[in-house]
Amino acid sequence: MGVHGPAPVEAQYTIWISDHNLAPISQQVDDWSSISLTLRFNEVSSGEFTAPAHPELVAAARTPMARVVVERNGEILLAGPIEYTPLKYDAETHGYDGHGDITVRWADDLALIAGRISYPNPTLAATAQDVAKWTQTGTPEVLMRALVDSNGGPGALSDRRIPCLVLGASAGITGSVTWSTRFQPVTDDLRGIAAIAPTRVGFRTQQVDGDIEFQVFTPTDRTGSIWFSRSMGNLVSLDHEPEAPKTTVGIGGGKDAGVNRLIIERGTPGDWWRLETFVDGAGADNLTELQAMTDEEIANNAEVQRLAVVAADVDGQRFGDYQLGDVVAVEAAPGQPDVPDIVSAVEIEVDPGDGETIRPIIGVNSAQMLNPAAAVQRDILRALSRRGAFVEIPL
Repeated sequence: MGVHGPAPVEAQYTIWISDHNLAPISQQVDDWSSISLTLRFNEVSSGEFTAPAHPELVAAARTPMARVVVERNGEILLAGPIEYTPLKYDAETHGYDGHGDITVRWADDLALIAGRISYPNPTLAATAQDVAKWTQTGTPEVLMRALVDSNGGPGALSDRRIPCLVLGASAGITGSVTWSTRFQPVTDDLRGIAAIAPTRVGFRTQQVDGDIEFQVFTPTDRTGSIWFSRSMGNLVSLDHEPEAPKTTVGIGGGKDAGVNRLIIERGTPGDWWRLETFVDGAGADNLTELQAMTDEEIANNAEVQRLAVVAADVDGQRFGDYQLGDVVAVEAAPGQPDVPDIVSAVEIEVDPGDGETIRPIIGVNSAQMLNPAAAVQRDILRALSRRGAFVEIPL
């Protein structure tokens, strides 16, 4: 088998357009010529399809706040707001009585949450804030749900509520973290909380009947049943970069100055050298917050197994046997222990004649570091917000 993977697996895809209240405003799109989807773990997913530009489809797709809903084998796979609808026509290809082709690009509903920023006090308008930061301690799930609910869900100010957004059932995730934020994209906060959580945590949106559910979940460990290796013939490419920690001990300094400044020490070297970093916690209001800031710095500089893998679907190891966010096993090198990592993205291409081709992308870094500049900018903004300083960083 070459790098193009096995023969595509047949699957049934259904597409329609809905309004912002999830009511269909188009007929089912049956004459599409291509579908391309990229599902991402803890990031906004996206897709596009191309179809003949019938007037009814063009009108529906270009309706303000319209959404695309795509089902795979009867289950909603990707749904969310339309972002771009280019239309192309030329007489030689389409004929003078033809409509041309429209390409509809959309994101999943997580993009609507990404379009909200976290207010220090979400119960007040942006111009009427009475506190410097939003700070809360609790389980990662409780904090995530609180941020989404108060900045875009049913608990938000009326003009900030995302239509049909509700909180899904609790996953019962345990552990305790502290998080502070002010005027950051809510999804940046969600990823930050996930980064310091004691266990792996995922979040997503899913259209369920007449609701858009925000769901927090624990990725399923499938390392005993799903693995990607040379011998399996499902390992297309691999880049494995183990890296020692940059910090094992954090020295955090509170908001006072001189000999009165509170100094704490967090972390242990474990199997590694003692590598110290000073964390300037001038923006921390209390000990708990200073400890959280120091712990976050240690977590951001801990030992990593940087893994970027492109794999192929094969029998028994297909999409559906595993899901986005699941932990799978990867053979980094023959004779070496398998490396467990998350299915961080799934790329799907569908052709009406050839069927679907699916490529899982394995490794958090392979998905989240596609745009290193954006990651660096997020880190800078987060650090500045913790200290109460703000600058404008050009995109």
